[in-house]
Amino acid sequence: MVKKNLILFFGSSSGIGQELNKILIKKYKVISFYNKTKISKKNKLIEKKINLLSNKDINKISKIINLNNYKIIILNFASIKIDKLSLYVEEKDYKKTMEVNVNSFLKIINKVIPYMMKNNWGRVINVSSTGGILGDKGTILYSMSKNATSSMMRVMSKEYGKFNITFNTLKLGNFNHGLFKKLNKDYRKKLLDKVPSKKTGNIKDILFAIDFLIKTDYVNGSSINIDGGLDE
Repeated sequence: MVKKNLILFFGSSSGIGQELNKILIKKYKVISFYNKTKISKKNKLIEKKINLLSNKDINKISKIINLNNYKIIILNFASIKIDKLSLYVEEKDYKKTMEVNVNSFLKIINKVIPYMMKNNWGRVINVSSTGGILGDKGTILYSMSKNATSSMMRVMSKEYGKFNITFNTLKLGNFNHGLFKKLNKDYRKKLLDKVPSKKTGNIKDILFAIDFLIKTDYVNGSSINIDGGLDE
């Protein structure tokens, strides 16, 4: 029996995530994990609430559906961003950021990877941002966590490549969804002035990259910029 692809989509209720969901469910079976914001029930999307600070919730992932029946893709958009100058960062800010953005992601991978190894196939796609990797004033926690997960992808690509499991990172620029739309007009213009085309990305640009990483067996441990050539 040929197994179908199953995307476990974490952080799917973000602005970009919700737009991606609409397209992904037309091509793949998707289980969409959210924390606070539910997604529209007007489609065949399977939604599950998850608290990434709860080991109990993470342990339930393998009980939602029989993972043995599918070829599994982890698509991770889940993250929090606490903006503070380094001087004012409190221990609770650091702990929460690292737990949600880094530790929970590793726990999810470790929960699912035995099924990938059994299938001799798996894809882990982590979503980061160009700004998050390079860092900016007030983003020390977010930048630390995004660099940590990028390093995770590189290390695990070496550990599990022999099982045909790939680990790659997508670094996004500005898309006219979610947080970007909430920025004031002048700041949006300032951000776009750094992009050669002076425009935001299209959701389909991200979809093309996801499709490519699912289909390719040889791209592993890579970081793909989808930022229009953003010049920081």
